[in-house]
Amino acid sequence: MVIADEAHRSQYDFIDGFARHMREALPGASFIGFTGTPIELTDANTRAVFGDYVSIYDIERAVQDGATVPIYYEGKRADLILDQSMRPRLDEEFEEATEGEEIDHKEKLKTKWAALEALVGSERRVALIAETW
Repeated sequence: MVIADEAHRSQYDFIDGFARHMREALPGASFIGFTGTPIELTDANTRAVFGDYVSIYDIERAVQDGATVPIYYEGKRADLILDQSMRPRLDEEFEEATEGEEIDHKEKLKTKWAALEALVGSERRVALIAETW
């Protein structure tokens, strides 16, 4: 019998991953996985690997039992504003990070993510979010 904690982290990839190696080493074993984060994707599916759930202990039950406190989420808005003086620096850092990538792929990355990533984590935006708390 194989018991895996945090089963969602390592028990996929039947082609050349850890899951294949475990099953080859222990062909007759039963597999039980513990996870607080079951995954249901095409290439990684907890139930497909380990079978149906034996027991589910979700956050609602944990709060009822007093094992944890309630979790509340309140979204905050912090507008993203790019200081134009930062643009040359962003371009330089992007070029450094994508060195060796094909030009087409590089351009897709640039338009989709580069500026957004820099803005989301900017000191000004983080300070705005912190002020609202």
